[in-house]
Amino acid sequence: MKKPRVIFVERKASGAVSVERVFRQIAQDLPSESFDVDFQQVPYGNGIVAILKNLLFFRPKPADIYHITGDVQYISLRLPGKRTVMTIHDIISLHQRSGLRRYIIKKLYSDLQFRRLRFMTTISNKVRDEIAVETRVSADSVRVIPNPLIGELIGNDRKPFNAACPVILHIGTAKNKNLDRLIDAIAGIDCKLRIVGRLDKAIIRKLELSSIIYENVCELDDVQMKQEYLNADIMAFCSTYEGFGLPIIEAQAMRVPVVTSDLAPMNSVAGDAAVLVDPFDPADIRAGILSVIRDSSLRDDLDRRGLENIKRFEGSAIAAQYAELYRQVSGESNS
Repeated sequence: MKKPRVIFVERKASGAVSVERVFRQIAQDLPSESFDVDFQQVPYGNGIVAILKNLLFFRPKPADIYHITGDVQYISLRLPGKRTVMTIHDIISLHQRSGLRRYIIKKLYSDLQFRRLRFMTTISNKVRDEIAVETRVSADSVRVIPNPLIGELIGNDRKPFNAACPVILHIGTAKNKNLDRLIDAIAGIDCKLRIVGRLDKAIIRKLELSSIIYENVCELDDVQMKQEYLNADIMAFCSTYEGFGLPIIEAQAMRVPVVTSDLAPMNSVAGDAAVLVDPFDPADIRAGILSVIRDSSLRDDLDRRGLENIKRFEGSAIAAQYAELYRQVSGESNS
């Protein structure tokens, strides 16, 4: 019997590759005896003109199942509705927009697709519930499948903790990543802040006024990102909004203590293996970071619990959930 062919449809390559890393891990862990897999990028970027050009010129490769991996939901208009899976990672763009711009984004990235497609997934219960609020789609019709942990991050030794001047790793510089409050929180603590992502002038000015020792890097590949975790003593992920929060489990796999937000879905992704703080309160963020610096038994406990927590997100377990979905898509499209 011929194996179903799955094409993962991706956005055009850019500096941000977290979504692509997720689905390349899933493709790697799908049972090769059951599926053929391939990838295809849309030819243009994300501006309005680029979106129109993608809709005009995108030609999908032949496949039995198409899976839109994120950020190009509108391309479902060029794909067969009964054989297309779409994954929604978050709807933060709707939270950040208003008026006509929000209306256009909502039409392009949600309303039109939700009417056409039968197979939709998202990465957390939080996003599923938000989708139900923002659209007329029932939450029950959206399947929740978490992001997988990237396999290369598992199996590392735990580094000695530098309590005298710990390296605090912060990933992402969009507004929801909450870097400005983290700066307020750690001002005066002997530490080095290592920031991954482009900094705007206002944040650079704030860092300079705070006298925090910091370093900034951008557009890292997988090898470089792994090295960031290896060099870190603490990972501060005190975001105000996430669809999932992949850096939480990446840091746990790399045996780095995590301080993250006591908000869904970050608190559920972290399990009982992180220090949870109020991301809107710099004093609470500070207290959480200081507790990790000062308490070696807490660090030991977080390490033990983190290694247990990441088992929920191993690639093979997540790929098995997608394999079940693809079999359903294949069976229904052939019926």
